[in-house]
Amino acid sequence: MRYVTYVLTARRGHFDPGEALLCECGVTLRTIQDIDYLTDGTIVTRREIQGDRGDIVRALEHPDSRIFEYLLSDVDGGTILQMHYQPSELTSDLLEIHQRHAVLLDYPMEYTGPGNARLRVSQIGCESELQSLVAETRGIVDLEIERLGRYDPSDGQPLVELTDRQREVLSVAIEAGYYQEPREVTYQDLADQLGCSAGTVGQHLRRIESQLMSTVITGEKSAAQRRSTSEEDSNTETRPQSGR
Repeated sequence: MRYVTYVLTARRGHFDPGEALLCECGVTLRTIQDIDYLTDGTIVTRREIQGDRGDIVRALEHPDSRIFEYLLSDVDGGTILQMHYQPSELTSDLLEIHQRHAVLLDYPMEYTGPGNARLRVSQIGCESELQSLVAETRGIVDLEIERLGRYDPSDGQPLVELTDRQREVLSVAIEAGYYQEPREVTYQDLADQLGCSAGTVGQHLRRIESQLMSTVITGEKSAAQRRSTSEEDSNTETRPQSGR
C-alpha cells in the first residue's frame, strides 16, 4: 500500500459557488471534515470555516450559493458548517473519479494557497490505483504532488479506538469485498447486511477510514477528531433553504 498527498487547484476560481461566495464575504475556508455524495447528485458536507457570523450567513443565503440547508456550530474560535448543497460539475466529477478507485480518503482535507482556494488531499491505496486516480484528476484540475511513500500498517492498535458498531461495519465491509480491486459491493449491499441505510454506511466508513489513517500516518488523532468532543457542546444555528 502507498499514500500520496497532493494539492488541487481549480483552473477557474473555486471548486464551488458557495466557496467563492464565502471568500468574497471575508470568510476563511479551513478544512473539509466529511463529504457524503448522495445518489441524487447532491452533497452533505461538514467544513471548518472562520469569519463573522453575519458574513457567513449572508454568503450561505445568497441565491447563487446552491445551498438547500445548513447548520452552524461555534467551536474553538471557529465555525463548523454542515450543509446540503448542489455541487458544481467540477466537484461532482472529482468525487466520481474518487469513487471509481479503490482508495481511502484521509480527512480532513485542508484549504491552502492564495485565498485558501486550493485543497490539500491525502489518499491511500495500491500504487496502480493511486497512479490512475492522479492521472484522471489531472485531466480536470491542476494537481501538484507534495508527498508520497509507502503506507506501513501498524499492529492494529488504532482499532481499539473504534466503537463496537464501527468495528462491525468495518468487518462486514472487509469480508464483503468493499476494499477489493475492483470493489465488489456498494454501500447499499453493506446496508442490507447491517440493517441500516446506505448513507449511514458511508458515514461510518468515512469516519473509520479517517480515524485509522490519521492514527497510522501521523501517530495521533486528526484535528477533526480532536474537536469532536467540543462540537457536542457548541452553540448551533440551523437555516433551511427554500428549494433547489
